[in-house]
Amino acid sequence: MVVKRSGAESGGEFTKDHYRALLEAALPMLSGTDDVSTAVKKQFPGGRVGMKVNCLTRRHTCTPVALTEALLDVLEDAGFDGNDLVVWERTNRELQQAGYTLNASSFGRRCLGTDSRSVGYSHVFYSFGDVASLISRILLEMVDHNVSLPVLKDHSLAGLSGGLKNMFGAINNPNKYHDNNCNPFVAHVSNLQPIREKHRLTIMDAVRVQYDQGPGYSTDYIADYHGLIVSGDPVAADRVGLEVLEHFRLARGLPSLAQAGRPVLYLASAQEIGLGVADMDRIDLSVRIVNEGGQVRPGRLF
Repeated sequence: MVVKRSGAESGGEFTKDHYRALLEAALPMLSGTDDVSTAVKKQFPGGRVGMKVNCLTRRHTCTPVALTEALLDVLEDAGFDGNDLVVWERTNRELQQAGYTLNASSFGRRCLGTDSRSVGYSHVFYSFGDVASLISRILLEMVDHNVSLPVLKDHSLAGLSGGLKNMFGAINNPNKYHDNNCNPFVAHVSNLQPIREKHRLTIMDAVRVQYDQGPGYSTDYIADYHGLIVSGDPVAADRVGLEVLEHFRLARGLPSLAQAGRPVLYLASAQEIGLGVADMDRIDLSVRIVNEGGQVRPGRLF
């Protein structure tokens, strides 16, 4: 589903409260429940929850700290202990450059990179299709469930960087998997057994969308969308994200990603292996608008 904030200013950053209002609107509807706490418990039945953020390009097009903190607050208020919540990324440096505060201790909310002392990658390779990789021990050993927390943006090779591409940050050798518009590699990485089994949600930041010249930051190609894309289906989340990217490209007079030589091929590959739904006409898409008072009403994608 998509949740959008009404009345948001163009170019304005969302605060933790803004993000929390969107999460509190999305999670119950997504789970078919009446309240946030019940929705959280349905999505995450106990254990430890990981949040894979995307911090490769520093602050401008990285997972906002405010979004991550809002989700952490929602989980704690639903009964999770802070020590069972783990924000993670490939490296500590990337986390710090994106504004995160590291905590690799055993107390409180944890935030760390795979390159932290005594962490690293698995000792065995996991494989599926054209992919064979070591996987972060954070995902393997420190969490029972995982949320992919990407930022929606254009990608110079894959066409789109979203929730599936975010999981390149869970493996040791992503540099090997960028040929042929990253296809079928993006799909096959997310279908590695630990990644697929522990995935629970994609919460994709689409507040400010970079629709061209990504994944690095370019001020010339930023559009305000003011929303989140939230789904338990990682393929459907990316497919809806593609609709948003193509909408802004068309509105700005740019060719489609396919016409630009960057078709998002991995979505069909992901559907073929049963990872999720890539056909837009098969996705049950709900759009909700949240106003300043927290009231929720039906809305449209655009």
